[in-house]
Amino acid sequence: MDMALLKEFFMWMTVVNLGLFMWMAIMCMLAKGFIYRVHGKMFGLSQETVNAMLYGFLGFYKIVFIVFVLVPWIALTIMT
Repeated sequence: MDMALLKEFFMWMTVVNLGLFMWMAIMCMLAKGFIYRVHGKMFGLSQETVNAMLYGFLGFYKIVFIVFVLVPWIALTIMT
């Protein structure tokens, strides 16, 4: 696997994951009540707990995205 192919792979992975993150963030903002109703009934969680879990999930996803997707793509872009 050469560097150009690897760079293109990480570039598309960045695009897909950024789109997925933005979609999840928008859904968390727009469908917060629906998410609470589903998970609140299913697991008996309060609205504050569901909000904290959504916030933690989005933060964790963002950190994993930056470390494992964005930084390797930037490094490969600088190297080539």
